[in-house]
Amino acid sequence: MTQMSSNRWINVDLDGQTEHAAAEATVKFLLEVQAALFSKGSEENKPLLTVPFDRFDPNHLQFILATVGSGEVRATVGDSIRLEETMIEGLWRIQENGVDRFEVVCVPDVLLKNLSDEFLTVPTQTPEGVFAASAILQELSSAQRTEDLQSLSFEPPYTVEISRQPLSPADGEFIEKVLGKGVIDISISGFARAHIQSTAKKGIWRNRIFNNAGKALFDAYVVTKMPPEVGESIEQMQSGAKRCDEILSWLKEDLASGRL
Repeated sequence: MTQMSSNRWINVDLDGQTEHAAAEATVKFLLEVQAALFSKGSEENKPLLTVPFDRFDPNHLQFILATVGSGEVRATVGDSIRLEETMIEGLWRIQENGVDRFEVVCVPDVLLKNLSDEFLTVPTQTPEGVFAASAILQELSSAQRTEDLQSLSFEPPYTVEISRQPLSPADGEFIEKVLGKGVIDISISGFARAHIQSTAKKGIWRNRIFNNAGKALFDAYVVTKMPPEVGESIEQMQSGAKRCDEILSWLKEDLASGRL
């Protein structure tokens, strides 16, 4: 777990009185977030808390954003929606059509509302140089019809790894053309960098993992409603509630000592 201290807020350029008020507003906000994260409603993936940015004084918001930081998951939906998880598991920052909000939820609804819904039809004719693509597309089509694409799951999804397949460039191009592109683009940072992209077909995602040098370590198509790396399980959201505890303890200590 990340350790924090008042050093985190050094770069927030506020006068002492404003900084103190901002810290108090942050404590109040984090207590709301913590209560939402501990609630049981997350089992249905309903938003547990929604707080628009305009609820806060702009100076206080600057302090809050520095406090909650950025997590590992970032995503875009087309050109009008951007979102990222904060360092508190289950707390998301979402910008939709230029309007920002915080949301406590397992998986943001703006992602679920923009899932592809078309079933895959495997072409009977293939271009010259295509050999293995049809078998892979048939496997994805079968999985699309047998996997549960209605419910969120945090179990490993059905996976067809293509980085180990003897695919020709024509095979790869044909698979990409048949599956098309969806509107959801997700990046996940960590020990390696993951790039997950929705295809135009229901429940089929392209999942690639790169090392720090940009070399692909893993390349696969997965079949699931939403890749499990993207959202947070109930257990992970409760870890987010505990992370709130850590941040709150530092804030309260700094407020009591006069450092904030």
